[in-house]
Amino acid sequence: MISSQIIKNAVYNLCVEANTVLSEDVFGKILNAYNSEQNLDAKQALQLILQNAQMAYAKKMPLCQDTGQVLVFVKIGEQCQVENLESSINKAVSKAYEENFYRKSVVKNALFNRTNTKTNTPCVIYTELTEGSELELELLIKGAGSENVSAISMLSPTSTEAEITDFVVSVVQQAGAKGCPPYFVGVGIGGTMEYAGILSKKALLLDENIDEQHKIFAEKIKNAINGLNIGAAGLGGTSTALDVKILTDFTHIACMPVAVTINCHSLRHAKCVIGADGEEKGKSKKEKASEMHKTIQLFDFSTFQPINYTQINSSDIEQLKSLKKGQKVLLSDEIYTARDMAHKRLIELIEKGEKLPFDLKDKIIFYAGPCPCAEDCVVGSIGPTTSSRMDKFAPILYENGILATIGKGERSKEVEKTAKQLGGLYFTVIGGISCYLSEKFIGKELVAFEDLGTEAVYRFEVKDLPLRLEF
Repeated sequence: MISSQIIKNAVYNLCVEANTVLSEDVFGKILNAYNSEQNLDAKQALQLILQNAQMAYAKKMPLCQDTGQVLVFVKIGEQCQVENLESSINKAVSKAYEENFYRKSVVKNALFNRTNTKTNTPCVIYTELTEGSELELELLIKGAGSENVSAISMLSPTSTEAEITDFVVSVVQQAGAKGCPPYFVGVGIGGTMEYAGILSKKALLLDENIDEQHKIFAEKIKNAINGLNIGAAGLGGTSTALDVKILTDFTHIACMPVAVTINCHSLRHAKCVIGADGEEKGKSKKEKASEMHKTIQLFDFSTFQPINYTQINSSDIEQLKSLKKGQKVLLSDEIYTARDMAHKRLIELIEKGEKLPFDLKDKIIFYAGPCPCAEDCVVGSIGPTTSSRMDKFAPILYENGILATIGKGERSKEVEKTAKQLGGLYFTVIGGISCYLSEKFIGKELVAFEDLGTEAVYRFEVKDLPLRLEF
């Protein structure tokens, strides 16, 4: 029997590996995109993404502040006996997220009780029986930004490959820059609605497409996606999809379920196989680390040098308002963090006419929920969340004096119109470079809503935070 402790140790290590180390394959695909990219802005974004991966690996920090929902795909051999599988997995994830200062993002109930469990559990666990006596555990760390732009459609059973391609491309086009492109795209076709979704997740984890037929179709979809010119961080260029994987399966004669799972450029996953004797098979942790170290050294560059950036302080209102669309800046001085729940509370206070926890006049709000950190550091990995989720709150905040907001992805026409009428600004920052960005934060103070944890309002002092003005 494989003991509970062996399972806990394995899942704990997988959590750390997935959150801090890009696989050799993923790093290589980003590196190839960087080498072939001709769009200067997109190339700079890819350079920062690669540098972020190097820093996360070296510092053992999360690649992204959204350390995600943990999905665990379990294959249990029919002759394999395991002890307390589900509870062991959840206990290991809880311990890993607490001890390594990973952000805990799971709430108790999607609709009726959105209280944070403070453990990042329960996990989403999928199990299947296989032949043999081994236990396979594979983790996928799924951030909300890319998950929220994933989609499923029940197409006609007579749908052609061209029609399926059109649907997949439309999903990516709708996602735009919201999910941190360039993307890894998993496509699941078959079964029922929920089964197609699982297939699309499993597709993301494939080393390669399962046969020539799937490979050719995936390449067609990839080429169509890359024709969208979304590019790294939405800045244009040739790399919108880094890879596309497809899984197909049986279905009802009247069905054609097609699910598209979008994953950001940091495809965070890790796998191990445990034999009946309790020993892990395959490469050791030390061997995998050595291989990744060699891969990372393939990208040997001097520290990122900002090109065509303007240094500016958040207190220099006149200079900020003189900036032009598309202009890049290195922002210093004071900003505030606030996201979904903090916005909800701020709007409630405004509507009740009650005093706000800080004066909104000419302030800059960064849509971010950082990872926690040890007492001797300012902040853990920190980066932008999807700005469009704050669109329903933004007009009211601009009307009440907010000067600028910072996030990722596109905004609604209403937000853009309101901001422009009031002289408000919207900046974007490259998503998925959270380890790199953490070094730009040099001071902090808790301002409000401490009970919200990562979603509390903080005042941060920043130095040379790289941004781009969208409007």
